[in-house]
Amino acid sequence: MELIGTIIAPFLPPLLDGVARKVKAMIQNRVGPPILQTWYDIITLLSMDSILPTSSLTFRLAPYVALASALCMALMLPYGSDAIINFGGDLIAFIYVFTLFSAALVFGALSVDNSYSHAGANRELTLSLVFKPLFAITIGTFALKTGSLSITEIARSISPSPSIIGAYLLLLYVTYVESGFIPYDIAEAETEILEGPLTEYSGRLLGLFKWALQIKRFAMIWLFASFVALPVAEGAIAFALQLLVFLLTYLLMGDLRVPERPPQARSGNEAGSQGHHYRCNNHDNRMSGMVRL
Repeated sequence: MELIGTIIAPFLPPLLDGVARKVKAMIQNRVGPPILQTWYDIITLLSMDSILPTSSLTFRLAPYVALASALCMALMLPYGSDAIINFGGDLIAFIYVFTLFSAALVFGALSVDNSYSHAGANRELTLSLVFKPLFAITIGTFALKTGSLSITEIARSISPSPSIIGAYLLLLYVTYVESGFIPYDIAEAETEILEGPLTEYSGRLLGLFKWALQIKRFAMIWLFASFVALPVAEGAIAFALQLLVFLLTYLLMGDLRVPERPPQARSGNEAGSQGHHYRCNNHDNRMSGMVRL
């Protein structure tokens, strides 16, 4: 099961985003993009040069730190029986890399002179200051009730009680917020502040951030699914139940609020979504004087 986790942690999240986009399109009575569209976008971005608006090392390192943090989060979670990265106190490490991800996003955005980037960074920081402590308190409740600081052991040892039920509900809410679903996508609000912290990113660096955001979302929802499935099952059955809870939670969260399509989007533009993938948003047009990476 650990091998399966190693495969699905980095590669499944963009695919699931494509599925969610397809489902949302069906609800809106349109064709929508291909299921692999998110992967098309990420691969296209990773194959392109990045235009650097600053010489700051922080700006260049932030996407790599974010991706590494997201991968560590995903690999610390149990897949069926055990986690790939499993040690006593890994819950503390999970909270640390979870916070490090947001720090990379914020510092990367603040390292450039752009008002949209700064606005997005401030929003991300505000959300972090509110919900990161709430997440720590929620997870701490599970740890206190089970007497362990290991994510896998906590998931296996959960037993029903009023405080645990409350912790489940709170964890579900924090998961929804930290996964960046509407309306908690305000830090990257494309139509308002041009993707906020990612405004000045392009090419390979933007692709890394997009990938990292998908993996982080996967890790948060998989953590909730683990706490639901592992107390009642073991081994392959536990993994199957984890996957089922994860998929249901992901799709329900992704489609809790389907935005109304503008009138001009209701006709004419849907034929192009069949047989061809859309072109990705590259942020390539930048002011002169910037250097390529």
